[in-house]
This record gives sequence, C-alpha cells and structure tokens, in this order.
Amino acid sequence: MDNKSMHIPLTFIKNSLTGKEIVSSRSLVDCGAGGIFIDKEFTKRHRLPLTRLPKPIEVFNVDGTPNTQGLITEFTKMMITINGRTKRTKLLVTGLGQEEIILGLPWLRKENPNIDWEKKTLIWRKSPITFPLKHPNSIPIRTKITTSQTLAQEHEEEKKEVPLEEQIPKHYHEYLDIFDKKTATRFPTSRPFDHKIDLKPEFIPKIGKTYNLSPKEFTELEDFLKENLEKGYIRPSQSPQAAPFFFVSKKDGSLRPCQDYRYINEHTIRNAYPLPLISDLMDKLKNAKYFTKVDVRWGYNNVRIRKGDEWKAAFVTNRGLFEPTVMFFGLCNSPATFQSMMDSIFEEEIRQGLIVVYMDDILIFADTLEEL
Repeated sequence: MDNKSMHIPLTFIKNSLTGKEIVSSRSLVDCGAGGIFIDKEFTKRHRLPLTRLPKPIEVFNVDGTPNTQGLITEFTKMMITINGRTKRTKLLVTGLGQEEIILGLPWLRKENPNIDWEKKTLIWRKSPITFPLKHPNSIPIRTKITTSQTLAQEHEEEKKEVPLEEQIPKHYHEYLDIFDKKTATRFPTSRPFDHKIDLKPEFIPKIGKTYNLSPKEFTELEDFLKENLEKGYIRPSQSPQAAPFFFVSKKDGSLRPCQDYRYINEHTIRNAYPLPLISDLMDKLKNAKYFTKVDVRWGYNNVRIRKGDEWKAAFVTNRGLFEPTVMFFGLCNSPATFQSMMDSIFEEEIRQGLIVVYMDDILIFADTLEEL
C-alpha cells in the first residue's frame, strides 16, 4: 500500500425480489485514480442495474498500449453510505481485479475530505468522522486499474463549461443573458397562456395502473422525481385522477419517462388552435439566403398548468402520486397551447416576415447576413 491510497468501508442499497437489500463493501480511496469505478464482476454478483454510456471510454495502459479490459461502456448509480453520510454516486464499470470500488480524484474533489495519508485516516470537513485504515497490509491496486486512471479523466471529472462567449456568434453577444442556462432554469410565471385542461361533463376520475419497474428503471424514476421536485415542476398529489407512468427506451439505450394520458385526453375538450402548415413556412423562406435556428430551452416546461387544473394531469408511480405544475408531453392540447403562446410572443416578427415559428423551433431568415 502506497501513500496515495487507503481503504474505507461503505454500504449501498440495491433492489431485489424480496425488497431493498443493504450490501456492505469496501472501497479503495486513490488520489491517483482519474475516475470513480466499480468492478464488473461485482455488479454481476449483486445484479446491479447498468446504463450504457452515450460514448464508450477507451482504456489505455501507462505505456500507451490498449488495456485488456477494452472499452468502458456502462455505468451504474447507487446511493452510497459512508459512516452515515449518503450520496448518490455514478460509477464506471470495468475490471478492478481484487478491488470492488475505487473512489478516485473526481470523488475526492467533490467530497473534499481531510485525509492523512500517513495515518490512513479520512475526516469529513463538515462532520468530524474519522475512518482508520482497517487493512494496513492490503494489496495495492493492480497496474491495469491504475492505468484506467487515465481512461475516464475527461468523462468523470467535472468539466468546465465552455463560456457562452465561445458558443454564441459575436454579433449576438448583447443577448448573452438570453442564452444562459442558469437564467433559463427557473420556474415559469403564470401568464395568459397557462395550459387549460377543460374536461367533458361526463368525465369520471380514474386511477391508472402502477407498472412494475426494473432496477434500472427504478433508479431513473428516483432521478426523475428528485430533479422535478427540486425544480417545482411536479409536487405530491391527492388527485382522484392518475395517469400511469412508465419508461420507453431511446435509441441510445437511455430511458424516457412517459405518462399515459390517453384516458384524460379522451375526456378533454379539444383546443382547435392550429399548428402552422410546413408548406406555408417553406414558401416564406424561398428568397432567403441566410438562416439562424434557435430552440426554446426546456420547451413545454416554460408553460404553467392553469391553477386548479394540476390534479387532472396527475400520474401514479411506484414512489407515490404526483401532479405537474408545468406542461408535460402527452397532454392532447399541449401543442396548441405552446404554438398559441409562441405566435403571440413573436406576432410582430412573424407579421414582418423576419422569422417562422413551429412549436419550440424559431427560424430567423434574411437576404443578407447583416439583416440577421
């Protein structure tokens, strides 16, 4: 064991056929490792849910030769507890030899504990908890693991976001605040365009089916609920009406959360507001030579559901009943509501023939570059 690594005990919760199960393990804290890893055989043994990476990570040895473990293609997310402190952690799946979990530099940077590498102790800065080294004669991590320290550096370390100035053309820099992600991440205000759900007189509330979820889907559900509850996009509900909730697989292997709103749509009075005809939009672009396309960040989530109508769009999950406070996909009148809002906001620009708008896509067009 060198002076750059030590072992600490940890536990995590996994879902099994008999319910939730607490699994004990130990992790190697290694400041020389460039990622947070979990052993492939360990994930198989405990049947942990794995998710495919959008882009595989190449593995190289320190001498630059390809590692025998090949590409890292999967990761898992777990609620890891270290002496009472619990954090959701993303771990890359690879072969780790005799190690089960490695907490490398990204973990150390994020948690920022006080570590005495000589005494082999780790102390939380916010909570004075000390972990003595329990295995002073532990075998150090094998070369193939240390070499995977370089493999996930760009993927697993927290990346510095590219400045807006480098993303946006110079002639749009006076509008930088409009493109700022932080500015866009806010709860929308109530406006005349709030989404209405007007129900037919014969409507009778119905509680939809609760679907069984795989371990992977259950993890995704936890993430979905946590994110949207924090944003205020959903809230706990006591609605007598509830749509089923489930996941569908996307082409890249990730999961898309869906609400089955067919029943509520069947009993909703339709909004007849039309979407633009593509042929009409194309006709307006005939003489243009220069184009700029802009997408509305967060799309439907920019529209509030009319106060008092939230219960009608409630959905039921394995973790409880929730109702959206902003517009989600699946509601039959959502396209009409959104298009009506966009047409009203950009009424003057559309009338002057400066832009065309289709849902959350805005196309700015002109005969010369200076006109854009």
